[in-house]
Amino acid sequence: MSTTSRTSHILSKNIELIKKSSSHWELILNRPNKYNAITSDMYDGITQILNEAAKDEELVLLSMTGKGKFYSSGTDLSDPAKAFTSAPDDMEVVMEQAITRLKDFIESFINFPKILIAFINGPAIGISVTTLGLFDGVYASSSSTFALPFTRTAQSAEGCSSYTFPSLMGSLRAKEILLFDRELNAQEAQQRGLVTQVIEENVFEQEKQKICQQILSLPKGSLLAGKALIQKWNIDQLKQVNVEELNTLKQRWTTDEFIEAITNFMSTRKRSKL
Repeated sequence: MSTTSRTSHILSKNIELIKKSSSHWELILNRPNKYNAITSDMYDGITQILNEAAKDEELVLLSMTGKGKFYSSGTDLSDPAKAFTSAPDDMEVVMEQAITRLKDFIESFINFPKILIAFINGPAIGISVTTLGLFDGVYASSSSTFALPFTRTAQSAEGCSSYTFPSLMGSLRAKEILLFDRELNAQEAQQRGLVTQVIEENVFEQEKQKICQQILSLPKGSLLAGKALIQKWNIDQLKQVNVEELNTLKQRWTTDEFIEAITNFMSTRKRSKL
């Protein structure tokens, strides 16, 4: 993926990277017809963009948002569903590839040294929610919702959420979301510390620009040194959490519960296409 131009729109499949200036890049999940569900290629592309952005000496701010009505519906389950059902003899290889991809993806957020801001323009599900605890600011449209259907899909927490969510919300409130499938609206997410600020939907785009301008008006050196200091105390802990979460997730993928859930998912997809 070329990232040489300072002003051009760089298009990868289902990802748009806009270099608004030398100090600000905007990453847009660009798969609105599939609710910005994240495919394997998108995971790799986002990881690459974050790793490249981390090395850019002029960059201060990377913001992320979604195109269309959704921020993201999380992992596109058709990817693992096809892999798990079409190659049962290679399950171990398929799972290891998926775990490695997720590990690299989540670590790119954990390690990111620039300011990372999420602009949640609509519903967010799964990993697009769990990783929010790794951002420096989360600004949500009043139309946004936050859901983690891990238990319903026979999976388990990822994105370091088993650590960040209890830290943000307290144990009981975090368990309500991580374990009991409780969906939050934007105001509830803000009350629980997952969202920095709720913005009315009709002024979301204008306010987004103002927030970025305000961040970029601050002294760059002080801003990034401050982030590095805050980040320093938790970075090793988060990497360990990531490993433990993914080990548990891999174990869940081998259970009858998960196989049943993924089979039901594929059956539902087939019926919906008839």
